[in-house]
Amino acid sequence: MQKLIILVSNNSLDAMYHALTLALSAKALGWGVKVFVTSQAVALFIKNSKRKFSMPFLARLFLIFQMKRLKITNADKMLEEALKEGIEFYVDEVGLKIIGASKEDLIDGVKLSGSITFLTEAKEADVVISL
Repeated sequence: MQKLIILVSNNSLDAMYHALTLALSAKALGWGVKVFVTSQAVALFIKNSKRKFSMPFLARLFLIFQMKRLKITNADKMLEEALKEGIEFYVDEVGLKIIGASKEDLIDGVKLSGSITFLTEAKEADVVISL
């Protein structure tokens, strides 16, 4: 089985959307997929957060409108689907501490990791992508 590792290192909607698109596509091809999230992007995996992306309000509003108009699945629904499909998500422990959150604050199914876990997985992967 092919193995894809994705590293998301910024909290932009574009990066997260592309990571989810690649992860779901690879899973559809039968690949094993693991997504590692670092830095401020870990905030996207906190329960009951507004999941604010680094984008001005009007730009974010326009993007949401465009995605609805074009019937493009939003990132939250894609994340739910990815978790249901068995795509593994790992958030960086240091990033979690930086935003003042703990393991208990993570959405269900998301795991805690560090750089050693990422490097070990990346070494064994067929494809590694950083966004």
